[in-house]
Amino acid sequence: MSPLLVLLVSAILPGPISGDFDHDGKTDTARLTRGDNGAYVLEIARGAAPKAPVRMDLGRYAPDYMVPAKNGGVVATSCGKGEGAKTEPCPRKSVQVTRGDLLVGTAEASESVFIWDGQTFRRDWLSD
Repeated sequence: MSPLLVLLVSAILPGPISGDFDHDGKTDTARLTRGDNGAYVLEIARGAAPKAPVRMDLGRYAPDYMVPAKNGGVVATSCGKGEGAKTEPCPRKSVQVTRGDLLVGTAEASESVFIWDGQTFRRDWLSD
């Protein structure tokens, strides 16, 4: 990729942002990068393990925003609201969002939350 294209892409991607996404009292940093296959990758460098960032493939489309959750509580997932494919079971009808969890979304109202489960970040879709 040309240096100019890298500069242009990095100028329009959200982040990096900092917060305590795994709730251990240490600052974590989330950023978007592009993988070798061109897909967008969410990389979270945890304060507890800064040299071993967690990387998750986000697919072909970059999110418009990344923010820490301002509020917590039980939130229905997209499949719990009846959205999405009806051919697959709904793994979780709701999730417990904690203030500070990482929310990632797009302007047309597609939003997911990344919740630390003690081993890795699990992605749950909140809207489709």
